[in-house]
Amino acid sequence: MLSVQPGCSQAEIKSAYRLLALKHHPDKNNGSDESEALFKEIAAAYLILGDEAKRNAYDFTKGFHRIFAQSKETGETPATYLIMFKSIKSKVLNAGGRINHDALFKVIDDILTFDNIDFLIKAGHIITNNLIIDEVLIACVFLQEPYKSAIHSKLGILSNGDPMFRKKLELLNNKSL
Repeated sequence: MLSVQPGCSQAEIKSAYRLLALKHHPDKNNGSDESEALFKEIAAAYLILGDEAKRNAYDFTKGFHRIFAQSKETGETPATYLIMFKSIKSKVLNAGGRINHDALFKVIDDILTFDNIDFLIKAGHIITNNLIIDEVLIACVFLQEPYKSAIHSKLGILSNGDPMFRKKLELLNNKSL
């Protein structure tokens, strides 16, 4: 609606919004119903794209993974990790209960290193981190102790003190005891 490219800056979004809002404002168009409808759509688009977290969630759902904050060293993004964990969860759920617990733990543990957790926290994509936590939790449902505790501990760090994430982990840990 704002006619901006997926990788554009927040300043470009704001500029596009202002230009379109001025052009289609009902007061500038003699109260035209068509202009009013367009103005409302432009305002709604800006509510999403003008907010960094909402924009990241929108971009991810639309497949614009490359616009997430990137690590200069590897080119990986928070969305990269989310895609990896979605793939792992899918394989676990499609295995019909026949999984190698040692291999599953090793794969998840190797991806969920402290350096990667630090990167995900610093990237600041809370919604993506929440989705990662959900994917890993589902993939780990079949893990036994001590594997489950080790992964839950790392997810606790990834939650970065967020009370909602911590509560989710506590509930799952209590159910598994």
